[in-house]
Amino acid sequence: MTATTPLARRADGALDAASFAAEAERMTNEALLDEWLALYHPDAVAEWVFDGAAQRYAGLDAIRPAASVLAEVWRAHRLRVRKIPQCADADTVVLTWEGGFRGRANQLGTEIWTFRGDLVARHQMYCHLDVRPRSSLWARTRVLLADPRTAVGVLAREARR
Repeated sequence: MTATTPLARRADGALDAASFAAEAERMTNEALLDEWLALYHPDAVAEWVFDGAAQRYAGLDAIRPAASVLAEVWRAHRLRVRKIPQCADADTVVLTWEGGFRGRANQLGTEIWTFRGDLVARHQMYCHLDVRPRSSLWARTRVLLADPRTAVGVLAREARR
């Protein structure tokens, strides 16, 4: 899918999530910024959350510099992901992804792509950049630092079982 290729749809009118996932994966793995930006409607909104750090970009002029930074990082640190289609309807595709930088596979994410016609009107991306088993001391410490009351509450309830 490029700027000249229409968004693929299934016979029932739903977006072809598998085709979109394959193209989104290719654009990400090859850091193809121009193709990625060509997906967005001029007034699109992108809401991206990386490990709790949230940012909202309204309009292609705001999305472009943020996407440029991401593509530079992806290229410099050799990001490789596998995007997995979860569901789609006539205007939305939901993907999950897994992968990481420099050959690691410790990142997970979810993306919700909402279209107006053949262009993205809204892109929500939620990324977890260092996923570890729950039993990991580092993972437990991160949860404790992020929300001490909830972390202690969970540990206390688990100890009673």
